[in-house]
Amino acid sequence: MKSILSPKRAAMLAVLLIALLSLAGNSRNYAYKEAAVPEPVKLSPRLRALFENTKIFCFGRYAIEVPQEAQLIMGELSFPSRIRVIPGGIEKGKHKAKEKVAKLKWEDATAEITYNEAGPIEDSWQTRYFENEFAKEDNSLFFDTYISKGEITFMLGDAIEKGESESAVIARQRARAKSLRLRAADEVPTEPGFCIKHAFMASDRYDHQEMASAGIYLPSFPDITFSISSNKDAYADYKKERFEEMKRDALPLLARIKSAQKMQGVLYPQRDVLREGKRDVQHWHGEESLIRRPDGTHDFEWAFVGTPRDVANPSSFHAAMFTKVETNMVGAAKAASVSNDEAVALWDKLLSGLKFRVKVPGAPEGSYFFSAGNPSKSGAE
Repeated sequence: MKSILSPKRAAMLAVLLIALLSLAGNSRNYAYKEAAVPEPVKLSPRLRALFENTKIFCFGRYAIEVPQEAQLIMGELSFPSRIRVIPGGIEKGKHKAKEKVAKLKWEDATAEITYNEAGPIEDSWQTRYFENEFAKEDNSLFFDTYISKGEITFMLGDAIEKGESESAVIARQRARAKSLRLRAADEVPTEPGFCIKHAFMASDRYDHQEMASAGIYLPSFPDITFSISSNKDAYADYKKERFEEMKRDALPLLARIKSAQKMQGVLYPQRDVLREGKRDVQHWHGEESLIRRPDGTHDFEWAFVGTPRDVANPSSFHAAMFTKVETNMVGAAKAASVSNDEAVALWDKLLSGLKFRVKVPGAPEGSYFFSAGNPSKSGAE
């Protein structure tokens, strides 16, 4: 039978149906007892056993309480610029610097190395360079500082920012190098600063850009991945009025989902909405979307949009959890290792354990594990 609806009206009807299903999609089993606060979902016996013994991992300025068996996978970190970890001592660092110089000259014959000698502290090396002749005209001087601590070398990148002098960056690199110390994998420092892989950078300054990301692996549930990422100064280049408009209309998670539904119409992927709406994590007033794909994959996401340059409320903060993961491919495993109830309960448990490691300016009581310099927990319960 020929449809009496025009293609345009049919597409509009499909969009309306998707929107209605989304609004009514929260399962009665996974609702909110009040605005932005989910109804508790009981942990299954095996999840209760998993969380009987817990520990705290730190990454960047954050920390998360996880089961004892959990493993932390440190992602990319920037404080205030990217930090790389290189196995090997200072000779390995010098070799990496030599490789970098050769690469720069191979990529552009006008690249200029202005300094390639001993770094600001013992067992360190520093390279300063212009990537090309145009970078030199703009005074875009880059820094790579290699700092060796035993058999591990840390490479701290940096660059001259607008209005800065070379001496200012040299001083900053020296201060960063001096603040760096080795840290055991299970050590959670109680002083202000930044946790990186194998190390800690002490600092009570909060005016620089900060980015941190990490993942949690649970050996008992190898198909599940849980990840977190934060970008303190995302969107900082936008004018305040433009950012506020984006924060209201375009950046929130639910707004992005609705925009995708509207644009894709009937082509929008099918999904079983378990819970979707406002979701607070500590003092961060974010939004979440918990869905189950047709193949049984759980696809959970939480996002918060804060304010650029506000360390207590990073302008981009995101968490995600997937099931049915194999060889780093979502949906590749034969089946999810958890039921819907277990997936939602695990998600809620892990998210509730995400806090600042120590108090930062503007962070309310309860949003951090430790008072600065105090090894006892503060607001952890």
